[in-house]
Amino acid sequence: MTQADIAAETIRRRALLVWPRLDPTALRRCGGNPHRVADLVARRSSLPHESIVGILTMPDVSEVEARTWFG
Repeated sequence: MTQADIAAETIRRRALLVWPRLDPTALRRCGGNPHRVADLVARRSSLPHESIVGILTMPDVSEVEARTWFG
């Protein structure tokens, strides 16, 4: 698996975690492109396109970092 494949899979998984009712086939057609996924999500969400892209592309946070930030 290449780095691009891993990034695309991460975006796909994150999208399904945040928006579980997304159509997996349509999501697969987006090819891991966060802007195309944001276009798909924006049809059913009131979030702005830039916010959706931000959610999809934010770096992973470790459990220790989450505890440090959020108590």
